Amino acid sequence: MEYYRKFIYILIIVIITSNSRGIDFKTKVLPMLEKKCMSCHREPYKTNFGRTKKPKGNLILNTPEGIKKGDNGKAIVANNPSGSSIYRRVTLEKNHDRFMPPQGKEDPLTEKELKDLENWIKKGADTGDWKGKTFKNTVPKSVKP
Repeated sequence: MEYYRKFIYILIIVIITSNSRGIDFKTKVLPMLEKKCMSCHREPYKTNFGRTKKPKGNLILNTPEGIKKGDNGKAIVANNPSGSSIYRRVTLEKNHDRFMPPQGKEDPLTEKELKDLENWIKKGADTGDWKGKTFKNTVPKSVKP
């Protein structure tokens, strides 16, 4: 009997601990951002024709600062998915003008991706030690328009 009581206590502790930890940004959220968002929402870069392309909506998602800052309001508000413009945009009806990603660009987020994004935000939206992603054709900061 004592053995089962200890087992139950340990099981409860494991469940509580696993539920209180955040979603791992690098394995759950970052791959989704890279695949479905960063092609349009990244720091300014030069095209093969020498033209400087700016991030769509001035939203930069390839840096931790850009993810949390956004342009019009907060892109990510820790612990508040409904206050996070990114989350609101990816959960709109697919035919809504502001739905992301736009039709014809990338596939919409899957149910799992939406749940991971929501849980990551709810658990504090921590990007850990991630410093951002640098693309080879990014315009140096001193030259950016």
